[in-house]
Amino acid sequence: MLNLLGFFEGETTGGEAAGGLANNWIIWVVGGVLIVGMILMMVIPQRKQKKRNEEMMSKLGLGSIVTTIGGIVGEVVELDDKHIWLLTGVGDNKTTMQFVRQAIHSIAPAPGSPEAIAEEKAEKEKSEEIDEIK
Repeated sequence: MLNLLGFFEGETTGGEAAGGLANNWIIWVVGGVLIVGMILMMVIPQRKQKKRNEEMMSKLGLGSIVTTIGGIVGEVVELDDKHIWLLTGVGDNKTTMQFVRQAIHSIAPAPGSPEAIAEEKAEKEKSEEIDEIK
């Protein structure tokens, strides 16, 4: 019999059948553990990513500054279940664009919202700490 794992090399006292049975049992256990480990390594990160996306989408609201996966930055002007409309451009060259919700890469809070004020305050404190170090 081909000894794949090399555990029971040498003489067997119980005959060839007992050694072969032990090898098969070990191979099945190791194979099962590897398969379960691979499944867990694939499922757990997917769940974490899905949770992060759901949290991000819950923050999405009118006035939020959004970056799409294509790199387009704009302000949310309208929302529905499947689409968002972004206002992009500068000055008189403003354009409204429609995107599916899955195209959102990141969301910044709306200017003047409590989250935006907290972010600005934290950023200001961080820059002051850097200035003090210099």
